[in-house]
Amino acid sequence: MAAWETLLLTLGAPPSETLPERNVTKRNQGARGTKIPVTVLSGFLGSGKTTLLQQLLQNSSTEIVAIVNDIASINVDAALIRSTNAETIELQNGCVCCVLGSDLFDSLRNIGLRSKWPDAIVIESSGLSDPMGIAQTVANVDTMSLDGIVTVVDALSFRERIADPVTAMLFERQLAAAHLIVLTKTATRKDADLLIETLAEMVPGRRVIVSDLLMGNDGELANDLLLGASTQGARPPLGVSTHDYDGFSVETVDRPEPIRARIFFSLLDQIPDSVYRMKGGVRVREESRELEHVETYSVQAAGAHWRVVRQPTEGELDRLIVIGRRNDPALESFVLKLRE
Repeated sequence: MAAWETLLLTLGAPPSETLPERNVTKRNQGARGTKIPVTVLSGFLGSGKTTLLQQLLQNSSTEIVAIVNDIASINVDAALIRSTNAETIELQNGCVCCVLGSDLFDSLRNIGLRSKWPDAIVIESSGLSDPMGIAQTVANVDTMSLDGIVTVVDALSFRERIADPVTAMLFERQLAAAHLIVLTKTATRKDADLLIETLAEMVPGRRVIVSDLLMGNDGELANDLLLGASTQGARPPLGVSTHDYDGFSVETVDRPEPIRARIFFSLLDQIPDSVYRMKGGVRVREESRELEHVETYSVQAAGAHWRVVRQPTEGELDRLIVIGRRNDPALESFVLKLRE
């Protein structure tokens, strides 16, 4: 229960619209007499955690170490975070809340042993991680303090997540642990307001902000909100059931040959409900009357919503990670077609 106790010590009533002034950089300055503030960035698969962290690192003057966790055997998200030139530590092939808990502890402890500390640490957890397990690890490192848990929520898939018995328990636990909730992928302000009302009923006392409004052009505002989420106010319940991701399947798709473009894009338009997340890269053979050539695409999909971007070269993203409902025939068929 140490993690819950750590949380409860930081909690207060939700603030007014005027936020207190707060300067993360000045608070630490590498001094050995303080602790390093740690923010846990949580949220279900495909919610937008990596995008939010990229924006934070690009806009912030704060020296941040990013610890990026991936449930799969390769860490696609870490490659994106490294592009910001921030110091990035990769933890993959399991959740840092349980399987990789000792690896996270060692990483945090080693940072604490440095002669010069970073101003802050942000842990981007796997989409299947329980943030309270991560908070427990942070609480056990004497040079660290939990600065808050931020849970990112994908507005497009919110209803699906709470309706799916496989995802609902973990999704609700990620919400319950949050000091601050960041809402992504909202089409209109009206849509955002309706979802904010629902979240207020599910997890009272949390501040909910919309990601577009969060970043704007003000990196320091991002610091105030994300690096210091515990000041926003939350009242998480006790006694929530333990983390369990046995209902999820993680598949890695490596293709020896490029996949034909018409087949690949047809598959993207038929992603089944049992596929929660797909990311990585794939070589695609494009054909026309005049020529045939191969393009490498980076792929991001959350549920049925997908995006591909041409990459100039092949590389570490030349494979796909597919995460979905375990023992589901539609998922198995989809992965088989990707491999054919």
